[in-house]
Amino acid sequence: MALFVKREQVYGPETMRIGEFDITVDGCYRNVITIPLEVKPKRMLHVKVSSDHPIDVAVAREDQSAAGHMEGVTEATLGPYDTGKFHSMGIFLGIFKGDKATVTVEAWTDAE
Repeated sequence: MALFVKREQVYGPETMRIGEFDITVDGCYRNVITIPLEVKPKRMLHVKVSSDHPIDVAVAREDQSAAGHMEGVTEATLGPYDTGKFHSMGIFLGIFKGDKATVTVEAWTDAE
């Protein structure tokens, strides 16, 4: 019953620009953004992205393994991914050098 699902927001929704020129980073473009997430063990993680230009999205676990990824998406909900015994996970957003996008990212967990 969806009425009793305990949804916990772990990130966002937040809007950001990706692919901006930035002389302070290697390659002079901020075309990869990482978002660390604090999660609780034994939960299911969901990630929702919305972009005005196709981007690549990856979700990684604390042990540096990939939970999942999608390429060239403008609207997507990734997951659910089991958080297992982990206390942190991460989202990676990427775009080709020279391209730009405005991206809205949201992440939440719920019970298994």
